[in-house]
Amino acid sequence: MRFMNINISAKKLIFFGLSALFFIITSLWLRDEFNPEWKKYQREYFEVQAVKVENAYQAATSVKEKELLGKQLASLKHPVYEVKQILLKGDSTWAKRQNGNKVDRCMTCHIDEEKLKSAHPSSRDFPFDIYGCTVCHGGNGRALNEEMAHEGAYYHKRQMELRMANAEVLFDFWSELATLTPEESDPNQRIEMGDFKKYSLTGDKAIYVGSQKCLKCHTGLTSPHVERWQRIKFKTFERVKESPDYIAGNEDYRKKCLPCHTTGYDEAAGKFSEEGVTCEACHGAGEVFAYFMDIGKAPEGQKLAKVGTFGTPYNVCGPCHHTRNHEMRLKFFQERGASDEWFFPQHTAPYKTNGEQKGGAALKPLPKIY
Repeated sequence: MRFMNINISAKKLIFFGLSALFFIITSLWLRDEFNPEWKKYQREYFEVQAVKVENAYQAATSVKEKELLGKQLASLKHPVYEVKQILLKGDSTWAKRQNGNKVDRCMTCHIDEEKLKSAHPSSRDFPFDIYGCTVCHGGNGRALNEEMAHEGAYYHKRQMELRMANAEVLFDFWSELATLTPEESDPNQRIEMGDFKKYSLTGDKAIYVGSQKCLKCHTGLTSPHVERWQRIKFKTFERVKESPDYIAGNEDYRKKCLPCHTTGYDEAAGKFSEEGVTCEACHGAGEVFAYFMDIGKAPEGQKLAKVGTFGTPYNVCGPCHHTRNHEMRLKFFQERGASDEWFFPQHTAPYKTNGEQKGGAALKPLPKIY
């Protein structure tokens, strides 16, 4: 009898233990379900924003401004907490134990876009709302738990750069951007990021290192090509600056020449790396392939330098070698009743550095516009 009592007590103990465990698990599940981890980050964000708007409301003087700020404040004090996600093109893979559409939910926790931009000062123009975060940082974009989301993630720029053991890593990155870009199916509708070759693994625009760094090695290695390019394309901007319409044109007119007749032109900043069509105008910003050259992996650098010059999808020739790019010049001459001599193809032919044309004839003086 005593043995039976002990046995019953043990069963009760096990039952109560399992019940307690079930209760704890259920409580944790309910907590995560109704008060998930990500909600904490959104709550903190909305509280900070509410304080800023309230201060602005107190300082406001006009009725209209107070009314607008009052509506913002009411919205921030009773925010809608929700999972924020970017739907990405392509499918998840079984290798990653996922299926269905690819999504990036990083913005659920990283909700403060201004903070996000300040944390990426050199890639502020990167469209986070199109590509998300995982395309550069890795990790699990579908997860909402911090530990799971950050598993395998590359936190810092240096960590991302260390992935670049060969050129294929960068090609895969560009291919991923091509897959995710909504306009990629129509080349005429491509946005800025469609020119993937400008970007490194970190999402930053690759740095133009300057033709002098290239020429240190390539003057001897590829001398016929380099000699011809230095004599012709390197000097195209000199020819542009001598043209009468460039001289007579206003600043907006002159800016139209810069994308094709300089290297590394940044339209937003209005600056360029070098005058003329130098090495990086066709081969792209040299930061990445110069890196491979410097560490003794010249073949990998060569793969990248050839992208866009041998019929690959990353065509760098088309934007400048476009039949209608010089229509503004024809219009310029026609409006002034001047000779449109400068518009026609003979003036785009390679010119000699000795000031003579074929047959020894001297070059004609440039026409003037008064």
